[in-house]
Amino acid sequence: MERKATNEIKDEPGEPMVARSKMGEATVSESEVKGIENLTSTEKKHLLLQLARDRVKDSSAGPWEIVDIFRENWRTIKATLSQPVEINVRDVGRDALFQVSLDITQLERELETEGLE
Repeated sequence: MERKATNEIKDEPGEPMVARSKMGEATVSESEVKGIENLTSTEKKHLLLQLARDRVKDSSAGPWEIVDIFRENWRTIKATLSQPVEINVRDVGRDALFQVSLDITQLERELETEGLE
């Protein structure tokens, strides 16, 4: 039986969230991202997975600093109701600025809200 590669998130209470890329080639901890405390749990997961994928491409990536966060109103994207979030991030190690765009679905936000209750 073939093993399917998946993204992995370690989110233990009281511990920094850690994302591992699909092939386990790179990990990124929220402690490597200055300003991540301004994101919701769902936004953190999406961002950490993106940064882990970037680290697979270039192992010198990181640490990072969040410069700006832009959240749009709900709108339909690919037939689902999503809340687009754009995060401007500075890769301190490479002295580069880039933008990460996330489409957080209504279901993800609802699950996140239920988790807080």
